[in-house]
Amino acid sequence: MTISASSEFHNIRVSPWDKPSKPIERPFETYEQIHQKEREHKAFHDAEALLSKQPKLVQIVVNKRYSDLDKEQGRKRANAYLAKTFVERTYPRIKMITDRYALPAMTVENCNFFNRFNRLPDMSKKDIENLAWDIANLMNEQLVVVGKENITDSELKLTYKLFLHASKITAGFKQDVPRWAKLTTRYFNQKDADSAISRMMSDKWWLNRLRKYASQWREHLSIAINLVSKKANIYASKTAINEWKEQKNRTREFLKSMELEDEEGNRVSLIDKYYGSVANPAIKRTEMMVRIRGFEDICNELGYVGEFYTLTAPSKYHATTKHGYRNRKWNGCSPADTQKYLCKLWSKIRAKLHRKDLRVFGMRVAEPHHDGTPHWHMLLFMLPSQLEEIRSIIKAYTVAEDNHELITDKARKARFYVEEIDPEKGSATGYVAKYISKNVDGYALDGEVDDESGRPMKEAAMAAATWAGRWNIRQFQFIGGAPVTVYRELRRMADHDRAMGLDVEFALVHDCADGGNWAGYINAQGGPFVKRENLIARLWYQESEDTNEYGEEVIRVKGVFSTLVGIDTPILTRLKQWKIVKKLDDAHAESAFSDANASPRSSVNNCTGETRTINDEEKVVTEILDNFRSIGHEITLEDAKKMRNGSGIVIDDIAFRSFDDGSLIRTGTTQLKYRQFHERKDRIFNKVNKLRGINV
Repeated sequence: MTISASSEFHNIRVSPWDKPSKPIERPFETYEQIHQKEREHKAFHDAEALLSKQPKLVQIVVNKRYSDLDKEQGRKRANAYLAKTFVERTYPRIKMITDRYALPAMTVENCNFFNRFNRLPDMSKKDIENLAWDIANLMNEQLVVVGKENITDSELKLTYKLFLHASKITAGFKQDVPRWAKLTTRYFNQKDADSAISRMMSDKWWLNRLRKYASQWREHLSIAINLVSKKANIYASKTAINEWKEQKNRTREFLKSMELEDEEGNRVSLIDKYYGSVANPAIKRTEMMVRIRGFEDICNELGYVGEFYTLTAPSKYHATTKHGYRNRKWNGCSPADTQKYLCKLWSKIRAKLHRKDLRVFGMRVAEPHHDGTPHWHMLLFMLPSQLEEIRSIIKAYTVAEDNHELITDKARKARFYVEEIDPEKGSATGYVAKYISKNVDGYALDGEVDDESGRPMKEAAMAAATWAGRWNIRQFQFIGGAPVTVYRELRRMADHDRAMGLDVEFALVHDCADGGNWAGYINAQGGPFVKRENLIARLWYQESEDTNEYGEEVIRVKGVFSTLVGIDTPILTRLKQWKIVKKLDDAHAESAFSDANASPRSSVNNCTGETRTINDEEKVVTEILDNFRSIGHEITLEDAKKMRNGSGIVIDDIAFRSFDDGSLIRTGTTQLKYRQFHERKDRIFNKVNKLRGINV
């Protein structure tokens, strides 16, 4: 019997100590492992220290993300997020924003406010009020010192030095200097300089500036850390939307608690007036639809055609991609910066069209992408023969910047998109109706969702309103045509006979406006391309006897006039002077009006009035004469009749006009205003000196 070697080998008995054993594990870590842990530990603590220096908004978001990762994927993954993702990706975006808003270095002027100013995003309302007061106080102290050092200078020279020093302090706190361009690029006007200095000395002015600055700083940080995107909140941050709602509620409660009172004590509800004006989103939307429909009617009358354009900024203006992730090309621009870019782009396009004698009219809508970056939709009407040239000019300017990005048709379409208006698919007005409603109040959009974000249109409308308010972006602008303010004032007037008494062409403008016929109004004013100096009807302004808190004359709309007749013969549409007063409670209101006729709900009575007779006109003339006698002046019967017809008269440097009922209103002449100007100027200098008891 033969036994193989392999069988013999397997049958050999092996002792336990001859069995192979596990390799002995190294009891200590290698130097490389130790150094790696030390690096990770240091990176984590450096990241913690860096995070602690960021605004509270950033800390809350990053800490929440860290906590979520710790629970879901473990401490090691959470630490890696803080040490790597936050430091390398999130922080550079935050730093871009911080460098833009925060004070870069401590100076003599800001040394006492350096740390406080750089905490603006975290400040409470009370803290911002205190900071505004302290900066205004600093400004007053500094200007007093300038006054001391230049006591022998002329008044103009002293004003110039005060303005420059105040401007230096204001710019040092990263705020725009009021009237800077006007006073430094043209000529130095002492009147404008006085009001600018007065503003920079005012704690109220500083409070408004700092509030706006802090809110935009917070919102810009929210954009940087992806709190404004389709993955979080579209268009505006949740905080901004809540603040917008709170402000709306406060405004509503204020309007409810106040009334308007005229000189005779008649009162009307302030909130009724508010909701009856274009401040009401429903009225605003309706008016815009009337206007764009009127433009479309003019387009059809002239044989023009319409095109719908969408203009978008280059990639570097967008904080996030269309899917909601960080855009690494972002240069830190805010929505306001992008809006300025689009406005500048359109100014270049408009200038080119003007040089080529290509005329367009229509409207544009500015609305946000999901991350708050604005883009424009434009509905323009033009001659069919000029369509191709106009389209090519708009496209050439729109795609010029960062053209290397546009390597595909999809990319080119994202930057510039054009759509011809097809009457079979719908009217030109229908093309923009959705955009108007979406950016005003979401009317008739129940159940519809936003194409880009997938959110309900109603939700998008509120966010769009918040976005426009936070960044001071004008959402709607009409291109061409006549001013809408004149249109509104003529509708307020609503008096065909008075319009006819002034001028036939003026009456045509009035009647079209009164009937809500925007196309007729535009044509009566001179057409869609009319220049301002060629308008038939224009607004008539009147300077108030009083000045505002900054020493400036207050100019208010008081009526309209025909350029064919002259500015000296206006038609007054605002006959009463109203002031806002506290609303009476029910008991006081009943007592106050129990023996009086009910006051009208409008400053203009829209009902048909009684026909004026010769006796009525004689009564007005008599009333004018009596009113002048009551203040110690005698005028001729001829002058009184002229005043009844709208003319004015000057007595002792005071200009007088009369209302329809014969009551008088005073306006200052040039000499009087010149004296008042110097008095205001003296008050500004006295204000500086009085604060510290110095006589300059």
